[in-house]
Amino acid sequence: MPSPGGTLPPERLWLRLAAFGVDLLLLSGAPLLLATILDFATLLVVAEPPAWLAIAFHAAQLIAVGLFLCRDAGGASPGKKIVGLYLVGGDGIPSGLLASLVRNAALLLPIWNVVELWAVLQGSVRRPGDRVAGTFLVES
Repeated sequence: MPSPGGTLPPERLWLRLAAFGVDLLLLSGAPLLLATILDFATLLVVAEPPAWLAIAFHAAQLIAVGLFLCRDAGGASPGKKIVGLYLVGGDGIPSGLLASLVRNAALLLPIWNVVELWAVLQGSVRRPGDRVAGTFLVES
């Protein structure tokens, strides 16, 4: 159930960190792990690394970034679904792709991502990326 006011209460913000950790493992870690396994397996088999090997790894990096940015489209990332959170706009409907891109892009900016983390650790119910995107994190 959503808390009063519709936002996640400060004492439950640890759920945000748990969901973020799950998302990093699933959405960013999985493509990079697969690309790394592919790289090592290829290098074990061939004497000279093929030109496509670096391209494949960079493609995996782009896929990981893309999945991270789009992770909240539809209202909840995999990590949020696991811990029982979802993301809504000001109108109360689940967030869409644009809101996901806006709120998560801030986490990829050096220094600003520290500001985002600081806001969460200080008990803010909405991090700056949520304010810009107009989203609210609520418990399901």
